[in-house]
Parts: sequence; C-alpha cells; structure tokens
Amino acid sequence: MKKGFFISLIFFASLIFFCPGIYSQDRSAKANQAGGFLAYSIHIADELSVFDNGKTMATYRISVCADVPNDKKPWKVAYRQETGHVFLILQKISGIDTINKVFGFYPKSGLPVLFFKKIKSQIKDNSERVYEVDVTKEISAAEFDTVLTRSIVDAQRVYHINKFNCYDYALGIFNSIAGEHPLPVRHIRFPFIFGKGGSPCAVYQDLRTLKVVDPALASCIRFGTLIAPLSTAAATEMNQ
Repeated sequence: MKKGFFISLIFFASLIFFCPGIYSQDRSAKANQAGGFLAYSIHIADELSVFDNGKTMATYRISVCADVPNDKKPWKVAYRQETGHVFLILQKISGIDTINKVFGFYPKSGLPVLFFKKIKSQIKDNSERVYEVDVTKEISAAEFDTVLTRSIVDAQRVYHINKFNCYDYALGIFNSIAGEHPLPVRHIRFPFIFGKGGSPCAVYQDLRTLKVVDPALASCIRFGTLIAPLSTAAATEMNQ
C-alpha cells in the first residue's frame, strides 16, 4: 500500500513538474507576449561555424543569461509549471557587423528526466528569449576559441537534472575563461523530492550579490526585462 502510494506520488509530481508541455525550459509566457521565438534544436558545431568569417579584428563577448520562472519572485524555483532557463549569448563584433549565437542545453525529453535522472541532451536556439539578468564579459580571440570548443564538447554530455543541466552547461563554459572572477556554482533545492540542482534562480541571486561586492563584475551585470538578440543564420542556412 505504501509502495503504491509512493509511486503514485512520484507520478503525480512528474505531471506537475516535468511533463513535456508542462515542465518547460523552451518558452515562457513572457517570451510569448514579447513575440519571442520557440526554442528549436540545432547542431551546435554547424551553428558556431558562422564565427569563422575570416575577420580577425573583432571584439568578442560571452553572456550568461537567466530567465527565472517568476520575475516578481526571482527566488521561486518553479512557478506555473515553469522552471526557467540559463543560456548563453556569444558575439563577434567587427565594425558595424555583429554575429550572434544564442543557445542553451536541454534534455531530449521531459518525463524520463524524473525517472532516470540522466538522459540524452540537445542544444536549442534561444533567439529573442525574454529574461531578467545577464553578465557579459569581453574576451580575447583565443578565449573565444576556448568557448567555442567547450560549447561543442559539453554539448555531448548527458543531461542530468541534478548534476548537469542548462545551468551547469552555461556556467561551465563561462568559467572556463573567467580567470580570477568566475561565477559561483551553487545548486539549490528543487520542489517535491527532486533533490538539488542548478537553477536560473541561483544565477539571479548570485549576480545580485556580485553586483554589490565585486567591482570588477558590477558594470558587466544587468537586471531588467531583457531580450536576447536573434541568432545569426549559420552558413548552411544562408546558402539554402
């Protein structure tokens, strides 16, 4: 009797928190109201090849962006069956031309995350997603190459709701070139019985603290209703 009740409880919780179409990093009401695009799967190596445009005199930037579930209560880990999302914006600026890539790390499906914890992953484009906070770092061409390589390599990792989700993917890449000012990596407790893991709420809280205590990062951190740029088309798309 107790075993059956426990299984039923897990199943019910999964419907609330993890079912495809209910649990979602793909989109939010905020993004829909702003006309944001629905996230779609991409082949990250092909997409990042757009940065190889032959221009060496350029400014390179990386941003970690956090879309919290409830912008009025940014500490709330889940709200209306949304868990938010952490994603990256990479930019190469040459004169008046800017190449953008906006993307994040996702599970290939929702419900198996609950039962198996780790499943196959995918990268999705997050163009024009609405979010609440970001931190941007200007980096060298060599550091940008490190970011590109790390983005491709880490995209092959298995998605694990507690150990390696969108949060861990984005922060790992940013911290690979952060030097003396890495972002804190902090896992917080999820609702129900799902343990701890990375969340956009942790990014929001930590950046709020860093904006006060770390002068080197303060000017790089923004809060507000922010909208990601549109990803520049990959070379294969432009040639179609």
